[in-house]
Amino acid sequence: MSGSGEGALRRRASDRAASEPAMAPTLSRTEGVDISVIIPTHDRRPLLEHKLRALESEPGSFEVIVVADDCRDDTEAFLTTYTPPYPFSWKTTPGTHAARARNRGAEAARGRVLLFSDDDVIPRPGWLAAHLAAHDERRVVGIGRLVLPPHLSHGATPGGAIRWFHATGAALSLAADLFREVGGYDADFSGYGGEDIDLAYRLQRAGARFVFLPNAVAEHWDERYLDDLEAKARSAGAAHVRVWRKHGDASIAWALGIHPVVLALKRLVLNRVVARYVTHPTFRYERAYLTAALAARREEERPT
Repeated sequence: MSGSGEGALRRRASDRAASEPAMAPTLSRTEGVDISVIIPTHDRRPLLEHKLRALESEPGSFEVIVVADDCRDDTEAFLTTYTPPYPFSWKTTPGTHAARARNRGAEAARGRVLLFSDDDVIPRPGWLAAHLAAHDERRVVGIGRLVLPPHLSHGATPGGAIRWFHATGAALSLAADLFREVGGYDADFSGYGGEDIDLAYRLQRAGARFVFLPNAVAEHWDERYLDDLEAKARSAGAAHVRVWRKHGDASIAWALGIHPVVLALKRLVLNRVVARYVTHPTFRYERAYLTAALAARREEERPT
C-alpha cells in the first residue's frame, strides 16, 4: 500500500475512535441474521482491517465472513485475534481466486441475503441497510454505489445505468436462495475477470432484476488501479471470451464488446498510431482488453 494510503487509514481510524456510536448488540451464533457479508481477501491486511472496523458501527442483524485466499502476510494472525461486536468467522482457500473464495463464504453463510464485497471496498454508514432494503422485493440483485476516497483520483466507480454485465463482486447483494438456485460462482474462472459476468448472465437468465443502489455507498480503495490496469484488462478480455464460449449466446459478445464486428471496429480506433499520443487510462484499458480478446478468439478458432 502507498504511504498516502497508509496515512489515510490511520487518520480514518483516529477519527472513528473519536466519534464512534454505540455498537449494535452481538447476535449469538445460533440465531439467524438478515444479511451475510462475504469478503474474499489476499495479502491486504491493512485494507481488510479498515473494512472490518468500518462495519463495527453498522446497526442491524448481520454477520461477516472473511475468506483468506492463500494469504502469506499477517492477515490470518490478525483474523485469529479480531473480536468484533458482530457475528464473525473466517475461512481459508488455497489460492484459487475470488470465485472459489466467495463460494466458500456462501457455504458458511446464515443470512437470507448475501452481500459479496471485496476487501478494498470500505463501507460508509448506512451501507448494509441500503443493501438489505433492496431485497424487500424478490429476485433483485443489488449493485452498490462506489466512490473514490479523497486521496485517490482514478478507480472503478460504476454509475447509475445498470445492466447485468455491470455486476461485480465489489459490492453485490442477492437472496441466498437465488444464489444457490443458479449454482453460485463458477470456480473454473480462476483469474481476474469472468466469474462476475458469468454469474450475472445466469442470474438475468433466471429472471433476476439488477438494481443500482445509490444509498449503498462505499469507497473503493483500489490504490494500484493504474499499476494493474493493463494486466487486469488482458485477463478480463480473455475471460470474457470464455464466458461467451461457455454459454454460446451472441448477446454476451455484444454486451462485452467482444463480438467480431465490435472487435473489428475497435481495431480501427485503438491502433498503435493513436496509442502513441493517447495515454488516458480508459484507452490503455480498452487497448489491452482488445489485444487479449483477439488472442483468445484466435485460440478458439485454431483447429484441434
